[in-house]
Amino acid sequence: MPTKVAGATPYIYLASAATSILGNAVASIVWPWMVLEKTGNPAAAGIVATCITVPSLIFAFLGGHLVDTVGRKPMSIVSDIVSGLSIVFVILADHLFGLSLGWFIALGIFGAVGDVPGMSARSALIGDVVTEKMTLDRLSGINQTISSLGFLVGPAVAGVLLSTLAMSDVLWITAVCSFTAAVFTCFLPVGSAPAATKGEGLLESVSSWKRVLEAPSIRLIAIVSLASTVCVAPLISVLLPAHFQAIDRPGLLGITMSCYAVGQFVGGAFIAWRGTTRRRWVWVVATSFEIVGMAFFVAVQLNWTPIVGMILAGIGGGLFGPLIMVLVTQTVPNEIRGRAFSLFNAIGLFASPIGLIIVTGLLQALDIYQVCIVLSVAFLGVGTWGATRGWAVLPDRADS
Repeated sequence: MPTKVAGATPYIYLASAATSILGNAVASIVWPWMVLEKTGNPAAAGIVATCITVPSLIFAFLGGHLVDTVGRKPMSIVSDIVSGLSIVFVILADHLFGLSLGWFIALGIFGAVGDVPGMSARSALIGDVVTEKMTLDRLSGINQTISSLGFLVGPAVAGVLLSTLAMSDVLWITAVCSFTAAVFTCFLPVGSAPAATKGEGLLESVSSWKRVLEAPSIRLIAIVSLASTVCVAPLISVLLPAHFQAIDRPGLLGITMSCYAVGQFVGGAFIAWRGTTRRRWVWVVATSFEIVGMAFFVAVQLNWTPIVGMILAGIGGGLFGPLIMVLVTQTVPNEIRGRAFSLFNAIGLFASPIGLIIVTGLLQALDIYQVCIVLSVAFLGVGTWGATRGWAVLPDRADS
């Protein structure tokens, strides 16, 4: 069970999470914009993202090991500092040398050193900062609503900043967000000590990764995360943009993407209010929302259907996020919890390119609307299996 503490610790944790999320949300818009502006090549942002993927996978696994052996709090602080420094180095490189594609790739990889392990460290910390009033369920739900709000407001904030300030000023703001998150984490009175044994050897480290997947519920989460990301990632990054570009409605694309964050906010708020005590029901309801949401993408050309689909799928995702955080925190042994969260980050990084490769192949024979139908049907199979399996392996209640 998570160690309980007193005082303002959960609120310090949430403040750190909020500033980090806001900085990342703004950076997610500013970064590709800057790559395009400096290189003049529309494909450059994709090239940079591709080059960062493999190092990010390595950092996910290595970072998980460090989170457990160095400490959750130290790794969270270091990660936010590295993320902030990566932005500062972008500003300096632009001022001193001028940014090229090579600089973007190198500094993007350096930034991934902070971003990827940092997500795992912050997730692993959540079990250390709960109190009698701020339970794990409630804290996880609030954390989800903050994340959703950040990625709903962040792009809008980025747009306003880019239209009113110089690019370097906007970059400084994102760097300050990362540094501020690190400062907040410094004030956490928990998580400084390593959870795993110091001097852990290679064999013990490899064995610990196997232990992460020993629990049936964790294996279920891993499989569903992998399969669903393969289906969803290309839909969001390729098919929806292609549709709205074809009908010349970029505004609708932005609205559609924002609707997912709205749904997530609703789902996270519900968990913060009601908790995850009825584990089976929360899992099945979340899965059902995502299945129904994905079903709306069989008719993307109607334009309103992806909006509704995104809201429903977002509600499902908003329920899933806190539930998964609670399950991992309470199921995985304390000394390998950082590796557990790193595994799920790695799954997302690994599954997205697989989905893109599959969709690229399908587009050689089908149009984008037919591929949307294929992905929706595939997700129906994944979701149905996941709901059935979840009902079988998850406890009916949290205390059972």
